[in-house]
Amino acid sequence: MSKKIIYAKEFDICVSMSDLVTWEGDQKTPSADLQAVFTTLEIPANILELHELYFAHLYNGYGDVHVYHAQNNGGSIFAIDLYRELTDQQDLTGLFLRIESPAFDQALAHLRSFFDNASCQVAFEQASYSRRLRETFDESRYPRLAEVDHDFIQQHFTHR
Repeated sequence: MSKKIIYAKEFDICVSMSDLVTWEGDQKTPSADLQAVFTTLEIPANILELHELYFAHLYNGYGDVHVYHAQNNGGSIFAIDLYRELTDQQDLTGLFLRIESPAFDQALAHLRSFFDNASCQVAFEQASYSRRLRETFDESRYPRLAEVDHDFIQQHFTHR
């Protein structure tokens, strides 16, 4: 009887948006580990731009989904949900990642280190199939009403 290995290559992570950057004085830089994940997987996400987008609205109840496809690297995909829930006081942010790369172990090590060093560690889920990840990647679900009793329509932006 042969063993079949099912790889868990899909990730749902929830941390505070503040954990995506580090501050030195009044200068912010991307989290070194998260940036290493993007560099390893050739994902063109700009952490500083995402941070700016998140805090562009002064109030909760706004924010869109941004999806980034790896460039020349086997189909890895990253998505971030920048929606700030109406009652959120910790700036919680959903990060979703599928790693399809020969550099899986290297990317996973940086991803795990990013989460372990986060000040607000809510969730780090690794699975072979993530429903939340697939819903976030699914463009047909957008535009959509973000919350009941709130009129913000969340958009879905794909970056290649």
